Order: sequence, then structure tokens, then C-alpha cells
Amino acid sequence: MKGMQKIKRGRGFRGVVDYCLADKNARLLFLENIAADDPTDIARELIRTTKIKNPEKPTWHNSLRLPRGEKLSDEKWEEIAREYMAEMGFTENHAYAVFMHDDPAGQHVHIVASRVGLDGALYLGQNENLRSTKIIRKLEAKYGLQQTHDGADT
Repeated sequence: MKGMQKIKRGRGFRGVVDYCLADKNARLLFLENIAADDPTDIARELIRTTKIKNPEKPTWHNSLRLPRGEKLSDEKWEEIAREYMAEMGFTENHAYAVFMHDDPAGQHVHIVASRVGLDGALYLGQNENLRSTKIIRKLEAKYGLQQTHDGADT
């Protein structure tokens, strides 16, 4: 399983949510602390968290990709994504959306999160790219997934 080369942060939620759903093989997998089901409302719910605290770049985006030919059930992806986010340091108070891309190059999920928790806590993500690589390796071993060499999407 690979993550993006560099975890992305941004100023807006709508563009990244639209991007995650633009592909013909894309769909919403699950939501955490978001009560919506269409892209506009998902983005609005994420934006609402910035009313509590408004950092310059409240948007956090990463993807987790399986090697070509390897597939997981939706339930297993949800389990892995939740564990990944917890290990990254996001708490049960953070809102995020997980989108599935089931394409021939490799099944993968995009995770879009607010760095601002519903309790006002700000996710700082120190050394998050290195941390992400270590977590991915741990998840690969735990779930019997093919071991990737670099842990990053190229």
C-alpha cells in the first residue's frame, strides 16, 4: 500500500472533495463526524469546523493505494482508513471523508480531513510524511497486504 509522495494541505475543501468524486470509478466510502451525503454538503460540514479555529490551511488530503491486482472489501478499507487516521494523530473529534477509487491502476482511497477537531484541537502533523510511511508498513503487515518498497505514490 502506498501513500501520496507528500501529504497535501490546502485552504479549501470543495475543490478536493470534487476531485475525489470526479473519476468515473469514484464513490463515497464513509464519513466520520459528517452528516451529509453530497459533495457540496460534505465540503460545507468540513468548512464549519474552521469556524471553531481557522488555520491558514485547514484541509488535509492523502491517499492510500494498493498495488495493481490487490483488492479489499469496503469494510476492510474502512477499518484500515480509521486505523490509519488514528495512528496519524486524528482524534474521534476530527471530521473526515473517505472516497473509494476502484480503478485498474490500483484500488485506492482518498482521505479528506479537517485539521480542526470539533473540540477546537488543531492537528499539527509533525513529521507526518515519515509517520505515514511507518504506519503504512505496519498496516501492510497487520492486514497481510503486499509490502511496498517506498511507501509513497510516485
